[in-house]
Amino acid sequence: MKSKTALLFSALVCAVAARAASIAFVDVTVLPMDSERTLAHHTVVVDGDRIVQVGPNSDVKIPADAQRIDGRGKFLIPGLGEMHGHNPPLGSAQSYVETIYFLFVANGVTTVRGMLGWPGQLELRDKVKSGEILGPSLYLAGPSFTGTGANAVLSPTAAETRVRQQKAEGWDLLKVHPGLKREVYDAMAKTADEVGIRFAGHIPADVGLVHAMEKRQETVDHLDGYIEVLKADTAPVDRAKLAEIVKLTHDTGTAVVPTMPLWETIIGAADPQVIYAYPELAYLPTSVVNGWKASYERRLGNPNFNRTRAAQIATNRKVVLKALNDGGVTILFGTDAPQEFSVPGFSIHREMQANVAAGLTPYEVLRSATKNVGENLGPRAKDKFGLVATGHRADLVLLTADPLADIGNVAKRAGVMVRGRWLSEVDIQTRLAKIAAERK
Repeated sequence: MKSKTALLFSALVCAVAARAASIAFVDVTVLPMDSERTLAHHTVVVDGDRIVQVGPNSDVKIPADAQRIDGRGKFLIPGLGEMHGHNPPLGSAQSYVETIYFLFVANGVTTVRGMLGWPGQLELRDKVKSGEILGPSLYLAGPSFTGTGANAVLSPTAAETRVRQQKAEGWDLLKVHPGLKREVYDAMAKTADEVGIRFAGHIPADVGLVHAMEKRQETVDHLDGYIEVLKADTAPVDRAKLAEIVKLTHDTGTAVVPTMPLWETIIGAADPQVIYAYPELAYLPTSVVNGWKASYERRLGNPNFNRTRAAQIATNRKVVLKALNDGGVTILFGTDAPQEFSVPGFSIHREMQANVAAGLTPYEVLRSATKNVGENLGPRAKDKFGLVATGHRADLVLLTADPLADIGNVAKRAGVMVRGRWLSEVDIQTRLAKIAAERK
């Protein structure tokens, strides 16, 4: 009879062996996302958290112990990136944190750039990476550089100190919020260059879009500053001015994160009856949803609110996004979830549709959420992801219809793989049903 120690060791060996077994997507159409192409009748083999083989069915040797996933009639794309996401608020219950992360993963979001840090997030990043919590890989900005509130950065010296502190603590980037004075922003930018950390986010009014790009702000999120510099809040965009700012954006290597539907909510251009009826609201606490509704009602009820102006800005933002894309500017996909009516994961489908409505092709939208994300975050993380390619992180989404034919097909999943862990659509829907049933 085996001892208790031997039994425990045997169980551990079995568990490790189970985790180590390969997974093969067999006879699938692959969208590698290195270019606009599809690879029919391919097999993709995953071992651990890496893609180890990609090739025609006849060329790939599937390990004998591999779990086989039938890919016939299906399409395999890289996992999707959310380049302006957020962690749950400080003090959130563990169950709520796990729910938010699952909502991302359930919709194929396997990478999130968190854009507002608070104490404890770095530990969450590590727990997700180790597998202790199921969630997307996290790349995190530290507590924001803002000119207002209790944590305001009010002097160049304070900015320099905070940059060095966040670099030492291990944050992945710096977050810029409104309100910074130009001299404070410049001190932040200079110190960031010295210590080797990038900064991204909003465009403070005192800084301005042009100066921020000249200082090499890595991303301009929400297309912040474009409407202002174009003076396009009450009239159509001046095409000559637009061409100038597009060229500057391209020439400085600045990327943009559009967050189109979210910004329509922020400026009051969204139809309240439409956003209040989003079915995905069923996965968030009633108090959160009610808070969003109350905030939106206050916005619309503000005596200074101008619906015509809001509609003009929303229209002009589409024009700006199309021009930036056509001008070769790097677009990085993001939705600002969780945020008002931008539910983690589910918001990507609305963002994708909005980007296509602005004039981007389905391939261009997918590229912004896959290849572009990997190229932006991967080198600094010393990792490879964003393509269906050998050596890349095994973040994958299996679809039942071609997303290049219709971007809405990204919502037609057969399952999601995050760092080599496979979740079938049955698994996903079971967990989502449980989340909705336990909603308070």
